[in-house]
Amino acid sequence: MTDPTPNAESAETIRMLNLPTDQRPAWLNDYLGHMTNPEIPATSTHPLLDLVMADTAHGEKKCTLDFPLDKVLATAEHAASADQHKLGYEEKEAAPRLWWVKDDGTYLMSNGKDPVGTRDADRLPTVVHAHGWGPGTDARSILGGDDFRKSIDLTTPLDEDTTTLLTMLRQAAAEGATCFLLKATLDEQHMTLTYITH
Repeated sequence: MTDPTPNAESAETIRMLNLPTDQRPAWLNDYLGHMTNPEIPATSTHPLLDLVMADTAHGEKKCTLDFPLDKVLATAEHAASADQHKLGYEEKEAAPRLWWVKDDGTYLMSNGKDPVGTRDADRLPTVVHAHGWGPGTDARSILGGDDFRKSIDLTTPLDEDTTTLLTMLRQAAAEGATCFLLKATLDEQHMTLTYITH
């Protein structure tokens, strides 16, 4: 069996990947985002896929995800007002949390259970996707290859002034902010999150 031969489209993509950033098409720079752009062999028949796989195989990732603040607040309020909460991985105590999930796109969701009889009590109904990372998208280029779920506590103080994430979201919305930015730095062992509203 012989190796597949790159077609003209693959060869052109490889050529564009090797251009300096300011000479590449805007769509390609948008696609690359924060990827390290490792060298792709000239024989690649799927250069963009090979680039994503090479970039997610190792190293630290940094990304900023942009969420609509009104929907994040609604999701947080759902969790805060729920009488019962689902537990995440290795969690022992139920509490209002947002779950940050990467599987089909990437999104925040409430861990609150709806009362029996109002909706499916085992279903987690309140979800908000990051801009550009809705259903059908693949976030490997910014978040690595494995799916995950990270719990974000809504009621634990974020810093010394005892402000919680829920309070921060409420205050930002009241002051006219429209965006919630989740900034993540992650590798295979650790994840650090910071939150900004504007």
